[in-house]
Amino acid sequence: MQRHHVFRLLVIVSFLWIGCSPQDAPKEEPKYFVEELATLDLTLKDWLKDMLKEFGKNVPNLDVDDIIDLIDRVLSPKMRIVAISYNTRDHFGNPVLGTGCFVYPLDLKPRGVVEMSTIGNLDQETCPTTDVQKGIFYMESFPSIFNYITITPDMLGVLYTRHLPRPILLDHNSGLVSYHMRKAVEEYLLEKENYRMSNRSIIMGYSQGGPAALSVAKYYMENPTSVQVDMVYTGGGAYDGMEALKALARTERNDYLAIPWIPISMNYYYQLDLDFSKIFTNGMENPVDSPEPLEGGDGYAYWFNGTHRSSQLRNRWGTDLRNYMHPDFFSDQSKGEFLKMQASLEENSLVLNWTPPPFLEIYLLHSSEDTFVPVECSDFLYKKYKEKGCSIQYERITGNHHEGGFEFIKKAAAYLLIK
Repeated sequence: MQRHHVFRLLVIVSFLWIGCSPQDAPKEEPKYFVEELATLDLTLKDWLKDMLKEFGKNVPNLDVDDIIDLIDRVLSPKMRIVAISYNTRDHFGNPVLGTGCFVYPLDLKPRGVVEMSTIGNLDQETCPTTDVQKGIFYMESFPSIFNYITITPDMLGVLYTRHLPRPILLDHNSGLVSYHMRKAVEEYLLEKENYRMSNRSIIMGYSQGGPAALSVAKYYMENPTSVQVDMVYTGGGAYDGMEALKALARTERNDYLAIPWIPISMNYYYQLDLDFSKIFTNGMENPVDSPEPLEGGDGYAYWFNGTHRSSQLRNRWGTDLRNYMHPDFFSDQSKGEFLKMQASLEENSLVLNWTPPPFLEIYLLHSSEDTFVPVECSDFLYKKYKEKGCSIQYERITGNHHEGGFEFIKKAAAYLLIK
């Protein structure tokens, strides 16, 4: 009789053990990850070859031997780049389909997670996902060569959301879209590789990715995401829209025609009903999406319809802001349509609207000779954050925007290697 009871007990325990085993537990449907758009396997040698080819265009005195010596000290991992689509939301809270790329070592023994914000192109045809779909690497993937999972959302305004203007300097949306991309990567790796990703991140970004990186860190710290941020590396960015515009008005020069995207973006997302004839001049104010001036085209609606690269914009409009910005832009005080933009720009200022906690380390880099994004933006951020008691280091270097980007990569790479 006792044996019979023991046998029954063993059967019950065995049933419970089998019923609770992980392999039989019901799997949750992905909430964020939607579709795999492209996959690219490559080695460190492949990545390095493409990177040097890309940098050679912009940095004529590039010391290739130094780079190879640096890379040779690192074990060459085999990496997989994956482009995906995922569920996220736009500035208004509407559900949209975002895209982005991530890289992971195939041995699934990463040294950590890096969230590298995209640099942001002026056209809406180029982004990390379109690069991977063409079979080439994307520049922001560089932390992966040091054996880190590297995540880069395209942000909105490309591919499935191409009907939206580039969300330039939209703080909250940058954080939200990046967080949803991270969640989609978590789901992908768990579903495809049975790998659970760490909840810790190093946040990085250069140029347009500079303020986006701070927006990501801010989002993680102000919302119940459970993501812990180890460090923020940021460089060459416009951290305060008003400060950027004031600095550019003083110099009257901009070699990267991102300025028109700012009123276009703010007008759409904040419904400002701007009069573009009082923002642009000399034909840039023309509102028809056509190359013909006699049809009311050859203005902002045509040149910033998402199909023109930065070189085409520069060839048409030049680098002198007097060629296309309204005289009100150069006023000492904001007025006219620029005054109508001020509140939305201040709402998205990372200087005015966020005080990073003192335990968060921030590294900041900017070139004093940067003609794309004025160095005053970083000067302003550093000054205000130091006054607030934040843990921030600032390196003010020389060289153009591209040379600053290369220096940013070298500094970030050194940190990743040491860590």
